[in-house]
Amino acid sequence: MTTTLAKPSKTILCPVDFSPSSESALLHAAEHCAGDAELIVLHVGNAGSGDRGTLLKEHLHHFSRYSDILSTFRCRVRFAIEYGAPAATIIDYAAKCGANMVVLGSHGASGLRRLLVGSTAESVMRHAPCPVMVLRSPENATAPEVRHAAPVEVSANIND
Repeated sequence: MTTTLAKPSKTILCPVDFSPSSESALLHAAEHCAGDAELIVLHVGNAGSGDRGTLLKEHLHHFSRYSDILSTFRCRVRFAIEYGAPAATIIDYAAKCGANMVVLGSHGASGLRRLLVGSTAESVMRHAPCPVMVLRSPENATAPEVRHAAPVEVSANIND
């Protein structure tokens, strides 16, 4: 017997890098994902950073922990791993999966460092095919509480 799931009414894409900042964003996204909405948790790995089998095991370990945390929320969850440049990969994946919104954490880099290095969150905000919510965590952020994501600053892309 084959079971076919209906297309979700809303798809929220939440890219994660396994930092406390991205975990806060994940919790925030999950709190706003109810009913038949789907939450896609995406990790973008570096294509040339070692053995993919070892990296996959590490990523699955993190996803397992996220799965435990997300089990208290009422939403469908899908985990995905892609390889490439983070901003471009997130933007492409958002278009491919038909995301209605991207929710991501930012480490809060600013000033000269951001000008020299660039910002994944800023690039995603400027080029994503859907609205983007960026949650910036305080500099002294530690792992967030499981049920209460407390963002300091929220920015949204209105697709200008």
